[in-house]
Amino acid sequence: MRRACGILFCCLCLLMGTGVVPAFAVKINSPAPDFTLNDLHGAKVRLANYRGKVVILNFWSTTCGPCLAEIPSLVNLHREFKGQGLVVLGIALDPSVKPVQETVAKLGIEYTNLMDSDKDVYFDSYGLFGQPISIIIDRNGVVRERIIGGVEWTCPQMKSKLQSYLKGR
Repeated sequence: MRRACGILFCCLCLLMGTGVVPAFAVKINSPAPDFTLNDLHGAKVRLANYRGKVVILNFWSTTCGPCLAEIPSLVNLHREFKGQGLVVLGIALDPSVKPVQETVAKLGIEYTNLMDSDKDVYFDSYGLFGQPISIIIDRNGVVRERIIGGVEWTCPQMKSKLQSYLKGR
């Protein structure tokens, strides 16, 4: 019983920010933390290079069912709005690139995917926990939305929200 209470206490401490888990999450209406990650071919990609675009950061992994379920609608959203200034950056949290490459090919993902195997961006820079999680960043590099859980990206409400960000509102 004492051991169970001790474990529960430790878990609560971690969740409350007194342990390894960050006590913060990226704040809405604050500048998006910049980062550089490798794409699936090893090329470095920097978030700051997309200033002037609306960016969706989609944190996912190949073992996350809800992540895989939302990807087809995210692919469709990207196809529809990329000409208007939308950039989607998938950020895979898998420990190795091979399963990510296979999943990207299998699902026909056309947007750029990056590797965050050490979870430096996910955990340390953005203070996130759980999957899928998406961050919407406006054209000025400001975080506007943090979406936890799977999303139907092509629903009218989401399209309307993105259109307003694409128009600069």
